[in-house]
Formats: sequence, C-alpha cells, structure tokens
Amino acid sequence: MPLDTKVVHYLLHHPEMMQTVSIDAEWFGVKSCREFIQFMVAEPGPYRNWVEIQRRFNAAYPLAFAADEWQTFERPFDDEAIFQDSLQALHFWYAQGKLQVAAQAYFALPSADNLAELQVQSAQLAALNQPKLPTRSMSEHGAELLQALAQPQANGIKTFSNVDAVFNGGLRGGVLWTIGARPGIGKSAFAVNLIQRALSHDAALTVDLFSLEMTATDNYQRTVAYSTGVAVGKFANPFQLSAAEKQQVQAAVGQLDQQRLQLHDKLLVLPQIVKVIRDHALHAPAGQYVAVIDYLQIISLDRVAARHDRRQEIEIITRELKLLTNELDIPIILFSQLNRELEKRVDRTPQLADLRESGSIEQDSNVVSFLYPVSLSEERKATRHLNLIFRKNRSGRLAELAFSFVPGQMRFTPQLVQEQAVAVGDGGHLPMQTDVVPADVRS
Repeated sequence: MPLDTKVVHYLLHHPEMMQTVSIDAEWFGVKSCREFIQFMVAEPGPYRNWVEIQRRFNAAYPLAFAADEWQTFERPFDDEAIFQDSLQALHFWYAQGKLQVAAQAYFALPSADNLAELQVQSAQLAALNQPKLPTRSMSEHGAELLQALAQPQANGIKTFSNVDAVFNGGLRGGVLWTIGARPGIGKSAFAVNLIQRALSHDAALTVDLFSLEMTATDNYQRTVAYSTGVAVGKFANPFQLSAAEKQQVQAAVGQLDQQRLQLHDKLLVLPQIVKVIRDHALHAPAGQYVAVIDYLQIISLDRVAARHDRRQEIEIITRELKLLTNELDIPIILFSQLNRELEKRVDRTPQLADLRESGSIEQDSNVVSFLYPVSLSEERKATRHLNLIFRKNRSGRLAELAFSFVPGQMRFTPQLVQEQAVAVGDGGHLPMQTDVVPADVRS
C-alpha cells in the first residue's frame, strides 16, 4: 500500500489525529489522497465513524476512490507508528522535491532571490533530517499506564526474595544500585550470589560482570563453588578433588555453559565498560539485561591519565553510569568501597557519608545499600552473619536484611523476616522490614 494511502486509511479510522499532527495536502502525490486531506482540513469533524466520513467525502469529491479501495479502507488500521512514519516520509519527499526545484532555479539564474529560496528549502530539509527527540509526550506516558492497568507487567529481575520485596518485585531498568562494603567483607561473593540467583529465576537473562579486582578465573571458580558447595580453596588444585566432587564440578560446568554470563577482568576504563554494556543491552530483550561492576574505585576514565582529582573522576563515572541506566532502561549494580573512618567508630553500621571519595555516589544512585558484619567477631567465623542495610531507595522501601554467609562455599542465605513500625515525623509510622538475627550473634 502506498504511503499516501496508508495515511488516508489511518485517518479514516482516527480522524481526531487531524487535530494533533502537522499535515498538508501538497505532500500527497496521489490525486484522490490529496483531495481527501483537503476535505479533512476543511471538515475536521467530529465524525461518528468512518462511514460518515466516506459519505460526506463522496458528496464533495464523487468517484475519488474506487469501490475496491473503499473495501480496503473498511478494515481497521490502528498502527500509529506506521501512520507517523508514512506522514514523515511524505513530508520529507515533498521538501526534497522543493529543494531540487530551488537548486535548479538558482543554477539557471544565480540571483539573490533564488539563493535565498535555496537556503530556505535547504534549512527545511535539514530540519526534517533531525532525529526525533527521545522525550515522550504526556499522551504516550498515559497510553503506557493504561496498558499496564489492562494487563500484568513484568516484576523486574529477581534475586533473593527479601531483596525483591524491597524493590517492590524485582530490579528494574533505570536503576543504579550501589552496594558499599569494607574490604574482605564478601562483596565480590555477594555479586556472584546476586547474579546466580537472577539467572536461576530467568535463564534467558544476559549478565556482564566487570570484576576489576578478581580475575575472570577467580570468579568462575567462585561461581562453581557457589553451585556445587565444593570449597573454593580446593580449586587451587582441582585435580586433588574427590571423585564425588569432580562429578559435581563437571555437572556445574555443563550448567554454567548454558548461561548468558560474561566475566570481564581486562576492562579497566569507563569507555570500554560502557561500550560493552551498550552493545550487550541493545541485543538483549527488554528487561533481560543487568550489568554488575566490582568495584567503582578501580575504574578510571583513561588508562594512562594522571589522577589529579580522583573525586571529580568518580563523579564523572557515577554520572555516566546513571545516565546509561536511563538511556538503555537497564539496571546496573555497582559495588563500592567505604571510607576507613568507619573503622574508628564505636557503631560501625555504615551511613551514606561512608561512601568513599565522593558524595556523587549517593546523588547519582537510585539505591544505596551497605553490606556489613553484625559484630567484629563475624569476620573470623566459618559462617558469618552479615546485614544488607538500605539507606536510600527511590525504587522501593528502606530495610535491613540479614544473611548468613559461608565464605568457603561463596553462598549467602537470607534469614527470617519481620515487619516493625518505625516512628517518623509527628506521630507517623513507617513499616520497616528487618531480618531477625539471633541475639547471641549480636552480643
């Protein structure tokens, strides 16, 4: 179907669009379509249905369309994107024709008037070549919300059930989630756990892990330890594993081969990381991509650049990552170190001010949480009790979640959950999710 006819077909079923689009009958090369646009500009309605438009148009322009054309028009046509693209193409070709005429006139007679006309037509064609602004109209936002009311929506990327609850169903696009922790607490292991939990919920998920401290081999072995329960230390010499452990590892390797997970350990500068994220996210289905970066303070803007102002560099990095989550509609999980001042305090529960090197981390992140041990003695135990406390959450609620962590097996396990009403403001209360840690652990 020619572009002229597509536009007419859509307007017959959606005449109200004449009030919201820019349209000119001169753009149409087909005489009958040009007459239809002239009629609609002069008689914009309202109309009860397309049959009324047909009757009134035929009265003004008898025999403009043949009977078989009206039969085609009778079928509903609701694809607004095709209508808009067709209308834009007609406008572009019309402007291109006008430019060619102006160019021919100037070459025939290079006068000031002909030059001015050529410049006008050239500017109009250049304006049509400009890309469409990514900003959506209020009607587009409204249509999206109405569609969400009419049918179930995806909950987001799921990991641990208690974390999913904090995110109101899962991790969604446009979210930069920063997780701060002191060295040696287990943030790299927690990254492995988040990834594997997400993949267990959605095997089609695409994940990039940028590990700037651990090698890809280290992270692969940690992933196998998580999957099998075989102590990660044994992978220093896998040949010495027992027969049963080797069978477990072989089965895990077969399962990991199917995952859309890439472990990066050679990408240290932000442009390289952004390039990979953009490429992989654009090729993944909507809602099925997440990037994990471990950790922020090792990223640089340039491999050879001198770091005269590391604070400013961190600000640029976090701002670029945040903008990337919005541009691609993806979540990014960013791990970060904490200031050493935390170790000097009696209460070592992390605060937002403990994020190392820049306040922009807090500003640019949608969510900020901290992974920390509930007591000093936990760092020396075979099974540790660690809490994940959410200090900022634009995507859900604040909470403090408890996990047990077995370092040898790289495995985090959520603890029990209870709701507590926390007093806020003048007589108000806010439900706070708190995971229960045994009293003897905190003592």
